[in-house]
Amino acid sequence: MPIPGAVTVQVRDQNLALLGVVSDFTELNVISRFNAVGAFVLKIAAGDEMADLLIPGNGLVIRRDSKVLMSGPIREPNWDSGPGKGTLTINGVDDMALLAGTTCWPNPTAADSAQTDPVSKISGVVAETAMRALVNLNIGPGAQASRKISNLTLATDGLHGAAVTKQLNQFDSLLTVLQDIAKTAGLGFRIVQVGSNLQFQVYEPADLSATAKFLSGVNLTSASYSVTYPTCTKAVVVAGGETSARKVKVYTRADAAFPGPWIEQFIDKTDVDSTAADVTAQMDQAADEALTTGAAQANLTMTPIDTPLLQFGRDYTVGDQVSCQVRDDFISDVVREVNIQFDAQNGYTATASIGSSDATDNNFAAKSDALIGKIINRLRRVETRKPS
Repeated sequence: MPIPGAVTVQVRDQNLALLGVVSDFTELNVISRFNAVGAFVLKIAAGDEMADLLIPGNGLVIRRDSKVLMSGPIREPNWDSGPGKGTLTINGVDDMALLAGTTCWPNPTAADSAQTDPVSKISGVVAETAMRALVNLNIGPGAQASRKISNLTLATDGLHGAAVTKQLNQFDSLLTVLQDIAKTAGLGFRIVQVGSNLQFQVYEPADLSATAKFLSGVNLTSASYSVTYPTCTKAVVVAGGETSARKVKVYTRADAAFPGPWIEQFIDKTDVDSTAADVTAQMDQAADEALTTGAAQANLTMTPIDTPLLQFGRDYTVGDQVSCQVRDDFISDVVREVNIQFDAQNGYTATASIGSSDATDNNFAAKSDALIGKIINRLRRVETRKPS
C-alpha cells in the first residue's frame, strides 16, 4: 500500500544490501528529528511475503521519491495474533543511533589500556572539520579496528561553521558532543544510507522561510505555540582550581521578553587549566552553550498538508527553516521534528514541530527572541484589551 508522494519502504540486510520493497503494510510511523535519533514503526500482516525479512540485524530504508527520509536498523519485532497469521509490528531507529551508542575516547586511535588521559581537546578547528574528526577517529575509517564501523564513510568536508575550542572529558557521549558543537555553529548532521554504505554528513540547514510557507486554510490544518521561561540568563563559568589558580568569568544574555532578576547557572570547567593559552576560548564556548540551551523556549507545533507545490521530504525536511501562519503573524524557525503517519483508515498525515531552545541555525538567538517577542506581545494585548 504505497503512500501518496512516492514514499517507499525497502528492507536491507546487515551488510546494507537492499532485499526488496515492503509494498503492503497497514501502518507506518516515521519520526524524523533534527540532530537527534529518529525512529520508525511499521505494521504488516505476519503472513506477508516480506515479513520473514523484518528481523533484528536487517533494517529499513524509507524514501520520499529519490530522497532518503530515514534509514536504520530494526530493533524490536513484535507479533500479535489476529486474522490470518496475525500482525507483525516492527520498531526501529535511524542510523544516528550509532552516534548515541559511542563514547569519545581521549586517545581514540590507541589501545584500551592507553586511555589514560583525563581529557582531550579541540583547539581552533572549523566546526565541521572538528565534527568529522570526532566521528572518523572514534568509529569511522580512521578508528582502530575494534571500534571501526566498516561501512561508515564521511561526506566531503565543506568547512562549515566557525572555529571551535572545546575540552572533552573522557568518554563523553559522541552524539552529545556533536550536538553541542552543532548548536553553537548553526549546523546540522546526520547518518544516512548512501548506496551500499552509511555516510556521516554535516550541512548548513536551508533557509526556506520565503518559499516554504504554511497558511491556515491552504496547507495548514492546525497550529499551536507555547513559551517557557528561560533557565539561564547568566552563566558563571569557573576554570581551574584543582591544579591551577581558579578563574571566574560571568556571561550575561538578557531576555527582553522576560524582564526581571537574572537566572544564574554555574558552569563547571574546573578541569580546564586556567593557565592554558586557550582557557578564555574554552570558557566562552562553555558559556555560549549554556546560555543557548537555557534560553527561553518557543515551540510551535503544526499539522501541515502536503500539496503539489510543497511536500515534506521533497521540498523541505527537518533542520530547514520554514514559515507558519499563527493568527495574524508569520513565525519563522527551524523544523525540529516531523512525525509522519500513514494507515489505511486515516491516510497520510505529517505533524511538524518548529523552534525550541535547541534550534541550531546560525541566527537562532535573534529569531528565537523575535518569535517569543511576538507571542508575548500578542498575549499582553489580549490581557489588556478592555471588554466591549
